[in-house]
Formats: sequence, structure tokens, C-alpha cells
Amino acid sequence: MMKLSEEQLATFERNGYVVVPDLFSVRELELMRNALADVVKLDRPELVRERNNDSVRLVYGADRFNTTFNCLVHHPRWIGPARQLLKGDVYLHQLRINPKAPFDGGGWWWHQDYGTWRFEDGMPSSRALMIGVFLDDMTECNGPLMVIPGSHRYGHIDDSQADRDKSGYTVMDLPQPVITKLVAEGGVEALSGRAGTLLFMHCNLVHGSAGNITPSTRTIAYLNVNSTDNTITQFGRAEYFANRDFSPLQPYGDDCLLQEVAA
Repeated sequence: MMKLSEEQLATFERNGYVVVPDLFSVRELELMRNALADVVKLDRPELVRERNNDSVRLVYGADRFNTTFNCLVHHPRWIGPARQLLKGDVYLHQLRINPKAPFDGGGWWWHQDYGTWRFEDGMPSSRALMIGVFLDDMTECNGPLMVIPGSHRYGHIDDSQADRDKSGYTVMDLPQPVITKLVAEGGVEALSGRAGTLLFMHCNLVHGSAGNITPSTRTIAYLNVNSTDNTITQFGRAEYFANRDFSPLQPYGDDCLLQEVAA
């Protein structure tokens, strides 16, 4: 099973994230993109549209009704590193896919994901990760994820405002003075990478993104995972927002995405 190097672990500790390129093949990416194309045609509550147009903004819990994304959730190329970073077994708190559409894909204000999980789900501590799988190339132009390096070291920032979208999902927006202070100390980095890249990110890392006004798609599948000894304590949200199955994830074979199609 894949593991991060000591240098990669040190980068994560210092910056709150580490980017690992080229972990999925062209064929595996094609299969996931095809699966997403099928998913976004469905009429399900797990699909959330943009506020100002009909483009799909978010897909939650696709692993619950699509076999390709179920394979992604059990893929060893991310489970091994996640176990390293969290020092133990992990379970899937939430699968969230953000297909930022050409011209119409909206941005996100600065926030910490743990803020939502603490506020909505009663997650006891920040022993959790966001793991982003780049399904498309992410460039400096197509609405890339922007992060404030080292901001995870401040822990959970209480000074936030709940911003609930029409699906019922809440983002805990951080105020401008907080962002100004954090950027003065850590700067801002716009993350980029080829399709197939994986991003391992601390759930307290402050991040956001601008909209996509280019003709290219910019899709990230986020595997948001939690330590099995840090399970949530509030159960008011739908299960596709906050999973109730706290069983440790067991990896499938490394070729599971290809085998699923072959079967």
C-alpha cells in the first residue's frame, strides 16, 4: 500500500497540505469522469446546483449509488497515506465532488472545513483530512483551490459566520480581518496540478477559491475522512452529508477502478 515519504510528511506538517502528482492513470480518470457525467444527469437530493444558474455545483455521497465512486472511496492509493497522517484507521465522513463548470462554476469564500463538521456534526476534534482527487487539470486560471500555508496551526478559528446553501450545507465563512492577518503571515498559494494529482489537506487549513470563467472544466473529488476514534456526536444532517458508518475503511485492490468496469 502506498505511503508518503518522510519529506512529504514534513511538508504536510509545515504547510498543512501536500500535493502528490500523477497517482491515477489516464484510463482511471476517464472512468471517473464518465461516471460523474452519468451522476450529474440524475434527479437526486445529493446534487446541488449553482445559486445563479443550473450548473451542478456539488455532488454528495456518490459512493452510495455509483460503483465507480465506491471504488474510489476504497482505493489504497489514498487510504495508506491517510492512515499515516491520522496515525490510525479512518472512515469516510463525506464524499463531495465539486465539478466547477466552464464559465459558470462559482467560487468559495475563505473557510475551514472542520468548522462545518464541528458546528453541524459535533466532530470532537480536527483529526480529519480533506483528500482532493483532481479529475481535471487545475491551473492558475480555472478557479483553482487557494490555500493559506501554515494556517492549520491556528487550530479551529471561532470567529466565523455560518453560510447555509440551498441544499442545507453550511460553510463557516471567516471574516476579512482574520484572512488579512493569516495572509500577512503565511501568504496565499493557488494550487495547480495535472488530472490524477492527489491533495492531502488538514481540515483546519484555511482555503477558498474564485469562480471559473474559462472554457475548461475544473473538477475535484474530495474524500473527507475522519479518525475512527473521533466519530461525530450530532446526527441532524442527511447521511450523504455526514456518514453514520464509522467502520474502518478497508482498501480494495489497486486496480479496483479498472476491475469494476471489466466486471
